[in-house]
Amino acid sequence: MKYLRAALITLLIAFSSAFSGDHQITHARSKRQQFSLGSIPTVLTNNGLTSLVDSLVKAGLAEALSGPGPFTIFAPTNNAFNGVDPTTLNSILKDVNLHQKVLAYHIVASFIPSSAFNNEVIVHSASGENLRINVYKSVQPETVTVNGALKIKTLEAGNGIIHVINKVLIPEPESNIMQVLERKGNFSTLLTALAITGLTPTIQNAGPFTLFAPTDAAFRSLPAGALDSLIKNPEELKKVLLTHLVAGTVFSRGLPSGAITVVSGANVKAVVGFNRVTIDNAQVIEPDLFASNGVIHVIDSVILRPFDQPVKAVSNELVKAVTNQPNKVVANQPNKAVANKPTEKVVVSNPTEKTIANKPTEKTIAITNQQPTPTVRDIPIILKENGLTTLASLVAKAGLANALSGPGPFTLFAPTNDAFGAIDSSTLNTLLQDVNLLRSVLTYHVVTSALAPASIKNELVIKSLAGESLRLNLYKKGKVVTINGALGLKVLEASNGIIYVIDKVLVPDNDKSIVKVLESKGKFTTLISALVVAGLKNHLDTAGPFTLFAPTDDAFKALPAGVLDSLLNKPKELQKVLLSHVVPATLYGRGLSSGKLHLARGGDVAVTVDETGVKISNADVIEADIAAVNGVVHVINNLF
Repeated sequence: MKYLRAALITLLIAFSSAFSGDHQITHARSKRQQFSLGSIPTVLTNNGLTSLVDSLVKAGLAEALSGPGPFTIFAPTNNAFNGVDPTTLNSILKDVNLHQKVLAYHIVASFIPSSAFNNEVIVHSASGENLRINVYKSVQPETVTVNGALKIKTLEAGNGIIHVINKVLIPEPESNIMQVLERKGNFSTLLTALAITGLTPTIQNAGPFTLFAPTDAAFRSLPAGALDSLIKNPEELKKVLLTHLVAGTVFSRGLPSGAITVVSGANVKAVVGFNRVTIDNAQVIEPDLFASNGVIHVIDSVILRPFDQPVKAVSNELVKAVTNQPNKVVANQPNKAVANKPTEKVVVSNPTEKTIANKPTEKTIAITNQQPTPTVRDIPIILKENGLTTLASLVAKAGLANALSGPGPFTLFAPTNDAFGAIDSSTLNTLLQDVNLLRSVLTYHVVTSALAPASIKNELVIKSLAGESLRLNLYKKGKVVTINGALGLKVLEASNGIIYVIDKVLVPDNDKSIVKVLESKGKFTTLISALVVAGLKNHLDTAGPFTLFAPTDDAFKALPAGVLDSLLNKPKELQKVLLSHVVPATLYGRGLSSGKLHLARGGDVAVTVDETGVKISNADVIEADIAAVNGVVHVINNLF
């Protein structure tokens, strides 16, 4: 056990030394910053990534990661560790060798900044297995994944760099797509079909690919005789199978809603919701099975195109071009998976004809532009259809209906009728009487791009059409989504964009920082003075994101006689007290639950959430969810 730990530490040091010649600029930067930036374990601790730090300490790797480096670590959040199956987690923790291997799988013994991330780049982890980095520019905002895990943010350390991710990466024996299917045990029909059509060597050796893999149960659910008919006609079966294959690695975070071009030459329609993904008629029931040459998404049905949307005949040249890709991709390649090039002509071959030539023959029907014209259902129409009548009326009154009926794409955060009904009547009347102000409020709910649900990540900041920022957060393992604290209720699709129905009206506030919010409220003069004395004002003004539990002036007045004066005379003690009111993340009310919160100063504070409200230690939250450009403020009535 001690020998393995020593070997891993030696390996990390050896690898980092081997790369040092390629990173002279990085080393120079590190030397300049070592006095201002802590080591990787220190930065992890300061940013609340305590589960990872605890694991590194137990595995005996914290010391190595405090060394000179440089290192890159893909750091799972605390929630990511909580999301691991308890049986799997216990097995890892009980087996020190396995524990060390899992952690080493998250470490690369060189410095890899975000600027070096390109699509389909493969890097070697300290455990010896490969990691695949993907960059998806087809979803908004641009998304980066590591073996399918979402990169949330990047932190710098004195001896390397930390990319925070939303999943724990579990190393498995390196297996290609065919080997993964064989190991899973519920794809015998698919494996047989691939063998019949001669696709097995391609799926085994080429790539990278994304395979939408129907289970044995999916094949059994085909209409009677359909599977036997396909097996007797290998060329038709091949077309069906290639409709399940995409060129390139498209993890679920890179799946956009809309058309995806498959290797058969057709397009399949992906619909990506909060907790559901469908590909044409099939639902993804198990996403993101990692393979050495791509990724597998398990689906519950075989994708069969409707008769009025026939599959284009397969081009041998297309198949050849795709299947001749190198297995190990180490350079940036365009993601072909989401290209949507409309075809001018669709050719349907007679099922008995073995040729797959693209030119019509006597037994081939040529169909040109006979698809029915789709009904345009733009954003204003979808609002009315779904009963969001107050917003629809205000959009028309503000003169924005024509714009939101345009080609887009747009994202609209749409308050319910009840959300508008909850606004103070005088405020609502002011909006109705001032068209410019109304337009400013409404455009604060609009983003001039289509933000797919799968591209939403915690602490995502986007610019609204009004020019001010909106912050999106994910809580409770992604089941709760908020936009500036407003709860996302459901998602609606329109022909020119996407609509997120929310439970509050968002009010723009000129992108104020936490400090500027405090100054604008007029009841935090003591707190602001204390922040200045403790040397924290600039930090809360420019850094973040943070959650500040902000005591009012009355809360400070309620302290025992002499306590405040004593703290003001001891800036270090005052700093500790103030940092006990700061959490290094954005936690709106929807993200708070009974339990403990990790504080910026270290340590935890108790949180109680019940029908009476929210209590932080001994303090009641008396005003929640005051949005700031660098976090959120909750007003409290006591210091803790």
